[in-house]
Amino acid sequence: MSYKNILVAVDFDKGTLDVLNRAISLAKPVNTKVSLVHVIDRLKNNALYNGLIDIELAGVEPAHPMSDEVNKQFDELVAGIDYPIESRYVINGNLTYDLKDLIKEVDVDLIVCGHHHNFWSRMRPSAGGLINVSPVDLLIVSLED
Repeated sequence: MSYKNILVAVDFDKGTLDVLNRAISLAKPVNTKVSLVHVIDRLKNNALYNGLIDIELAGVEPAHPMSDEVNKQFDELVAGIDYPIESRYVINGNLTYDLKDLIKEVDVDLIVCGHHHNFWSRMRPSAGGLINVSPVDLLIVSLED
């Protein structure tokens, strides 16, 4: 089975490039679209903004508080890859529950995300929570700490 539109959840920490490279290895042979999403936990960031931001429209829409910082992180992440990124999104919310609208809107058929093997990831597994709610296929890339 080949996918048409892969959404890669990125958190810009150790292992993020491994997750992106895994998605690209699936996408390249069949020229699949790859988009990135970064989810900012609204509880940790005091709800600086609500909803979904399409980073590519940040110059058209009023500036969002996090758009410059996150866009810089996206740029640094994709600087070394040799594959086009279709779109970049930022969601203020929760990875487990707040991807559904984006998945429908951009017609995603695979989500790729990483899972760290550490204490906090075991206590609050955001990627693991997707298993019970994802309406599309899910690839969880194991990331050793």
